[in-house]
Amino acid sequence: MSALRKPADEAPAESKTGVSLGELEYSAGFIMRIAQLTAFERFFEVLGTSAMRVSEFTVLTAVAENPGIRQGVIADVLKIKWSNMTKLVRGLEERGLVERHIPPDNRRSVVLRVTEKGRQAIEASADAMYRSDRMALSMLDDEEHAQFVALARKIAGWPATRRRD
Repeated sequence: MSALRKPADEAPAESKTGVSLGELEYSAGFIMRIAQLTAFERFFEVLGTSAMRVSEFTVLTAVAENPGIRQGVIADVLKIKWSNMTKLVRGLEERGLVERHIPPDNRRSVVLRVTEKGRQAIEASADAMYRSDRMALSMLDDEEHAQFVALARKIAGWPATRRRD
């Protein structure tokens, strides 16, 4: 039996549309992708229109938590192409939310700092972002949510964290 094949005694699965997807229904990567898309649909439905995009909020938060971090390091951690990161940071800078600095010891590098206006933007958006995130996965109880986050962190290669209350 291949790693993807269902056990012989397991009934064939059907999606809510009644469409069988065959072996794909047992592919972790495929299921993760569909789950991600479903969660994002729900997230944006709950979040609604926001003055700040999720990508902007994410980068601003990362910079606020790591003042003076290199732009490329954040791009690598967040899996953002460097060219896209440059555009994103440029937009944040034009709005006065971050400052870019070139360190004298490494002229090829760009380090970032959040401005006071950026901190205010984070504070104004944080509640809606985090509430929407939790509501997007409201089908999970608190224990399942914590387990999901722990497993997703493991898949991402991130260290385990202490459980939040």
